[in-house]
Amino acid sequence: MKIASFAMLASLSVAGCAATTPPNVLPAFNPADPAMGIRDVHYNPVVADYHHREPVDPQNWRRLNERLSPANGGAGS
Repeated sequence: MKIASFAMLASLSVAGCAATTPPNVLPAFNPADPAMGIRDVHYNPVVADYHHREPVDPQNWRRLNERLSPANGGAGS
């Protein structure tokens, strides 16, 4: 049992040493390089689509499902 586990561990370590390093994905990327250009910065407000909602009493869920069904052209269509 010890020999088998030792052999497996030795083969993994040899395979790990023989592996090559991964290639550079962005070899020419340098933030200080003026040739890279400047990206436009756009202001996107975080709460642009905020709608204030209040809690309501429970409603008839079947009527809500029928109203929102794709067959009636609701939210699913």
